[in-house]
Amino acid sequence: MHPLIRVLTLVVLITGLAFARPLFLTVAAGLLIVLYVMTNFPAPARLFQMMLRLRWLLLAILLVYGWWTPGNELFPGIGRWSPTTEGVFTGLLRIASLLLIVAAVHLLLQLTSRSQLLPAIMQFIRPVTTKAVRARIAVRVLLTLEAVTEVQPLVSDRLKRQPLKDYRLDTLGMVACRLYRNVLDRAERSAGEVIDVLTLQSPPLWQWIIPVGLSAAVYLSI
Repeated sequence: MHPLIRVLTLVVLITGLAFARPLFLTVAAGLLIVLYVMTNFPAPARLFQMMLRLRWLLLAILLVYGWWTPGNELFPGIGRWSPTTEGVFTGLLRIASLLLIVAAVHLLLQLTSRSQLLPAIMQFIRPVTTKAVRARIAVRVLLTLEAVTEVQPLVSDRLKRQPLKDYRLDTLGMVACRLYRNVLDRAERSAGEVIDVLTLQSPPLWQWIIPVGLSAAVYLSI
């Protein structure tokens, strides 16, 4: 699939998932399962780690929707302390939506190299930007991707030398400041590098059926 079609399909998919409609969530989950099976589940450990980092956010979503949404009590025996059935159901839908979005983004990043992703993004925003703006956005995206891959090893190395439990509260700020300076130093060293952005050919006409068909499914589900 052409990188531009991949990016456009992801945008449409995320738009549909944001509405958290049960039917569309089911279809999207089935589609992602098929794609993961066809691609032999790329980097499953990384995907699991990404979802694990969201555990507190997911819990917060469930608590907010469960206890703040009006409706019938899920556990009538505990009275007003009980979450509502409607709230829990809505919260679970939102959680499923977020997890599917993470899975979709992970799949795109695993199957699309940076040399393909950047020109695809430039083509995607071409109708609403100038050439200079597209170039700046491409550079920012690349630097962001580089920063993500560099910050994590810096933090891991620091924690290996001294676990988090060994830090006092008044020293955590100093440690964060040192890590921040290390990131700035690396960014400054890479500032003079030349970034080549490949020029992609236009995608085949038949591939446009994929995002258009998915857009129709989103429209029908809402």
